[in-house]
Amino acid sequence: MSTDERIRKRPKLRTPLIIMGAAMSFFFVCFGAYILIDKNFMADIPNEFRNIFAVVVLIYGVFRGWRVYSEYF
Repeated sequence: MSTDERIRKRPKLRTPLIIMGAAMSFFFVCFGAYILIDKNFMADIPNEFRNIFAVVVLIYGVFRGWRVYSEYF
């Protein structure tokens, strides 16, 4: 039995994992958006690198949200 099958069969363990996964994906999306919006945050880093980092964080947050949705719903 694989790990994914064991997690799906345990209903008591699913709820905290759903909440934690959703909260973390929400955090990453909000953090990436904040970096893009606030130009004074991380002002020592050049704008190009800061924007690339913000986009990567946004993509990771969306990816995490998609994983939570696809695994538990």
